[in-house]
Amino acid sequence: MGLLKLHSLCKYHKGWHFLLNQISSLENQQLQAKPSPLEYQSNNDENINFSDYINVYTNKFKTASTILIKIYFFTATLFILSPFIEQILCKLIESMECVTYPHILPCWSPLDDITFIGYLITVVSECLAAAYCVSVHLAFDLMSFGVMIFVCGQFSLLREYSSLIGGKGKKCNLSKKRDDRAHFRIKQCHHTNFILVKSITELDKLLVNIIGVYFFVATLTLCSVAVRLQTEVMGPMQLVSLIQYMCATLTQLFVFCRFGDAVMNESSLSMGQGPYAAATWCLSPRIRRDLAILSASMMRPRRLRAGPFSYLDLPSFIQVIRTAYSYYAVLGKRGQ
Repeated sequence: MGLLKLHSLCKYHKGWHFLLNQISSLENQQLQAKPSPLEYQSNNDENINFSDYINVYTNKFKTASTILIKIYFFTATLFILSPFIEQILCKLIESMECVTYPHILPCWSPLDDITFIGYLITVVSECLAAAYCVSVHLAFDLMSFGVMIFVCGQFSLLREYSSLIGGKGKKCNLSKKRDDRAHFRIKQCHHTNFILVKSITELDKLLVNIIGVYFFVATLTLCSVAVRLQTEVMGPMQLVSLIQYMCATLTQLFVFCRFGDAVMNESSLSMGQGPYAAATWCLSPRIRRDLAILSASMMRPRRLRAGPFSYLDLPSFIQVIRTAYSYYAVLGKRGQ
């Protein structure tokens, strides 16, 4: 999976760069925009403070990234140290079989037979390779999660902003000034919705194949771990490494599915939300038609795909676990 993510970051770097620039541009427009002369407050109307919403999902990303960095660092440390801890336990417990030189990665190591310095060079290279692999995972995952958190926060902001297109509607008389303000807000909503849909489409292109392979690998990992736990006798550190790999795979997949599910939920509208909650009774027929067009463009939920057959959401994560259990049950019956 690390190679696939590295390939995506290198080959499709223009797509990632375009995606990050697009969301940064939208944020800067919202934060640095000067008040429009068409915007005004009446009947105790409240204008949306964009910075408050941006701060909410920015803090959410900071919290999520801090937790993920700690998890990845702990996983990398345990993965690198586990062969040497197992070697120490082997020396202390006579019944355990010991290897001559412990290695971090299962690779060919011809330098072990030449000199101890050659072994140290091999181990340092393996340590750097493991750290680089974790860094690739971290960079790819944080970018993906960051974009999904941004999209969720912006859809929440868009839903609230579009509900105030007609103001609070306390006065039912038609007003050109109110219509001009509503038209301005409708254009702003169209622009934001277009950028968000474009961002989701671009992110979907970048993730669809990798997440599809991820689903397949996670299914095989769960099944193989269950079979090995039942059929093999492993040392304590081998058991820890195996369970750690399984938990890391499931954690990554769950977080992807969790944020993918959040994108779908935040982008969907029900009656009484977003433009459907706008005070249409105080707007002219022309503005109502514009509002209906906006409602039609915002009503479709946006979903991220995971391969050709699945979507990136929590039901798909549960389906992966069910499929792995089914494979394990079939293999268990054949073994009997």
